[in-house]
Amino acid sequence: MENIISLLLGLLRYLAFNTLFYLLGCGLLKLITLGRYPRWLPLVSGHWRQQAQDYELVALFGLLASVGLLVLGARLLG
Repeated sequence: MENIISLLLGLLRYLAFNTLFYLLGCGLLKLITLGRYPRWLPLVSGHWRQQAQDYELVALFGLLASVGLLVLGARLLG
């Protein structure tokens, strides 16, 4: 029972962080590219793996941007 609960909590944490960083990365990419990327494409049955990879890359960009902003803030305040 502990394994199932820890698995569900890990999945929830993964989805929450990916959603948060995706929203941050998507907003920054839209701002940088003047609204051109990332595109809102409907999920196509043959291309779902590529679209999932794009989602991960945008979330990674959001993670890197947030780490960069934290480092910049610490540098300016410290």
